[in-house]
Parts: sequence; structure tokens; C-alpha cells
Amino acid sequence: MTTQTAIIIGLVIYCVAMLGVSAFFMLRVSKPADYLVAGRGRPAFVLTGTIAGMCIGTGVLIGATGLAYQHGWAGCAQPLGLGFGTLLIGLMFAVMRRYKFMTLAEEIACYYGNNRIVVEFSNISLFLSQLGWLTVQIMGGTVVLGVVTGMPRDTCMVLAGLIMAAFSIPGGLKAVVYINFLQTAVLLTGFLLLAYTALANSGGLGGLTQGIPPERLSFLGADSYGGWKVFGLLLVLTLAVIADPGRRLAMFTAQSTKGAVIATVSAGLIVMCFSVLIGVTGMYAFKLNAGLDIADKALPWLVTEQLSPWLAALVVVAIASGVVSTANANATAAGTFYVRHIFPLATGRFPKNPTLTARYALAGAFVIATLTGLFTTDIIDFIRKFLSVTMSGLAVMILAGRFWKRATWQGALAALVVTPVVSLATMIAANVFSLQGVLWANPVIPASVAGMVALIVTSLLTPRNPFTFEQVAEQMRQTRDSLENVPPRT
Repeated sequence: MTTQTAIIIGLVIYCVAMLGVSAFFMLRVSKPADYLVAGRGRPAFVLTGTIAGMCIGTGVLIGATGLAYQHGWAGCAQPLGLGFGTLLIGLMFAVMRRYKFMTLAEEIACYYGNNRIVVEFSNISLFLSQLGWLTVQIMGGTVVLGVVTGMPRDTCMVLAGLIMAAFSIPGGLKAVVYINFLQTAVLLTGFLLLAYTALANSGGLGGLTQGIPPERLSFLGADSYGGWKVFGLLLVLTLAVIADPGRRLAMFTAQSTKGAVIATVSAGLIVMCFSVLIGVTGMYAFKLNAGLDIADKALPWLVTEQLSPWLAALVVVAIASGVVSTANANATAAGTFYVRHIFPLATGRFPKNPTLTARYALAGAFVIATLTGLFTTDIIDFIRKFLSVTMSGLAVMILAGRFWKRATWQGALAALVVTPVVSLATMIAANVFSLQGVLWANPVIPASVAGMVALIVTSLLTPRNPFTFEQVAEQMRQTRDSLENVPPRT
């Protein structure tokens, strides 16, 4: 049996199984809360796998492996940043589960007195961020399909979007939580076997690193990729996780606050450990073939050209599991945000049929993300630029609101405005004037610093918030109840 045949069989079995799980839970969606927040009763061990799967998507599997191919241990930086950020939100923010929020925007509203300007600005920004992340996952699915089928990139892009949509739209978050748990198990199994094969065939870690340029073997590949670039990548991904509505949404589905903490911290640790497998995989591909023209091809080439047929099939299914699990999380978060915030912003009311509206929103999200992916080529570059523009200000605002009671809505708005402006100005100046150095290569650093300064100064110059966190949380509960308890419709 050829490798391509084994991979196709593996993907067909995987797709049928996941579609079955989605259909199973679609039949068990009895109220909007089931579809939008999975009924808030998920056990910690299931959420651990779910949240870990959210972290290990296209950016890690394709982009970070490509970075490891080019710069050795630098490939670990991306999963480390995502894992560390997940660990931090487990320690600092999982306690918010006690308030039974539906979205991160509700939490933000409580920090800043439910100010309409800040809340709606955050709603739109967070919704767009999920569309951006969904684009990244569809790009990853495109790479997988391109390798397996040989079809044109645009065709693979559309097909990848359709497959991912079929997994997440029918059952909503209630299905996604369990689909992602199963996919994470497949993902970890596949990459553990791949790393074992790489080390066994190389004669251990010492044999693997023979022939690798020594600068790539430095701590996180800093001597090869650049110390400040590594730091910038770690920072932007950590901040992105702190401001990620998908992980918050998963935490809010936990059975208890304790379960939310355990699941999120455990998931963060798993992803940080997984970073080693990414470094090994990327360097193994370089050891076998140092002449690839595009670094993002490292993992697809390794799978199709070097592995036995059934191991290749397992690894491809593992890659698909990681990509789709993250896409599912992004899509369902976008759907929940749309129903809870964007639809009311546009119409002044909640939809009469929240579940159906959420399904339409998910379909629209996949269409937009697929179209965006058609015009984007470099995954790592997209992540660094997109996240520094969209997420830095949100992360600064969330951290300040959580730990500094003097933060005001005016300060939050200042951070939301200043960070993207500084980030874009830095990138434009670097491109126009061909500027080099730490500042210009890492727009997230000046953007985050400027945003925090703007928030602190503006907050000190403006009056304190008129409402307490608990007062706004109660307002959120009353508003949310009218949405979650809408009678089911056929």
C-alpha cells in the first residue's frame, strides 16, 4: 500500500468519526446554553484535552515546525508561549468561572463598569480575532490537503474550510468540547510516535543534533533566530492567549471553578512539554533534507517522503486533529460572540432563535476566513503581525482590569487605541525605511509598553469606575439569562 493511499484511508476514517460525534451532539442540543456554552457542565479531564487542542493548531504544527527547520530550538518558542499563556490564565483568570460568564467580553465589562464604548470596541475586536485565528487553521488544513491530494492551493483552501465547518456547525460547543478531547489524544499519540521515530533513526538526541548548525542548538535557538525575535514571539503569543475568547469560553464550560483551574493549568503544561516534540520534528526534517525552498513544507515533506505508510497516515490524522480542534474552538467562540454581542449591537435585541443564528454565524465565519486565507501565504508572519495589531491592547486592558482596581474605562480605551496604532506605525516604518533592530522587528513590544503607559496615565487622570465588579456581573447575569433560556425551536 502506498503512503498516499494509507493517508487517504486514515483521513476518511477520521472525518467519518468526527462527523458522527458532531451529529450525535447535534441531536442533544436542547437549549441555547448547550450550543453556546456546552451547558456549563464539562469535567476537568475533558476540558484539559479540549484546551490543549486549542493551542496546538496550524501555527504550531506547520509554522513552528518550519521555524524549527530553519532555526532549531527556536521552533519551541511558539508552543511555549501558547502553553505559558494558558498556564497564566488558569492561575489568574479561571476563578471567573464562578460568575458563569458566557464570553470574555462580559468579564471585561465587569472590569470597566460596563462602559458601552469599551465593551463594544472589545466585542468587535475579539470577534475579528477569532476570524483571524480561524484563517490560520484553514491555511493549515490547506497544506495538509495539498500534500495528500496534489490539488491546487485554492481548491484545498475551500475544501478545508468546508470540512472544518461540517465538524463544528451542527453540534456547536457541546460537540466541539468532546471532538477536541478526542482529537488531542490522537494528536499527542501521533507526534510522540513521530518524535520517537526521529530519535531512534538518528541515534538519540546527540545523533539528531549532529550536522545541525550550532547556533540553532542554543537556548530556544536565540543565536540563530535572534534573541529579541524569540522574546517577541513568546510575548505576542502569551498576550494573545490572555486575550483569547476561545480559552475563556472553554473555561466557562467547566463543572466548577476548581475544574476550570485544573483543566487550564494542566493544558498549559501539556502544551509547554509538547514544544520539545516540535523542535525534534523540525530538526529531523532538516537533517534529512536541508534544501526545502519553503520552511512550512518541512512537516508535510517529512510525513510523505520519510515515514512508513501507516505512521504517515497516523501523523497526518494527528496534524488534521490539531488544526481542526483549534479551528473548532475559534469558530464556536465567534458564533457565541456573534449571538451574545454582535447581533444585539446591530439589531438592539437578542435573536429569536439563538441556536440557528449561531449556526449561520459560524457558516459566515468560515466563508470570511477562507477568503482571507486565499490572500495569505506565510503562517508565522501572519501570526506575528496580526496578533500584535489586534490582541496587544486587549491583553493590556484585561491584565490591568484584573489586577489594578484604579483602571478606568477611559484608560482601557486609550490602550485599545494606542496599541494598534503603535504596532502598525512600527511595521510601516520598518518596511518603508528598511529599519533593523529590536524595536522594528517586534512591534508587540513597543505596542504593549505604549498601551500600558497610556492606560495608567489616562486612568490616573480620570474618575474611578462608578460600579463594582459584582454589580456589573449581576447585570450580565440578568441579561444573559434571557438569552440562555429561550425555548428550543425546530
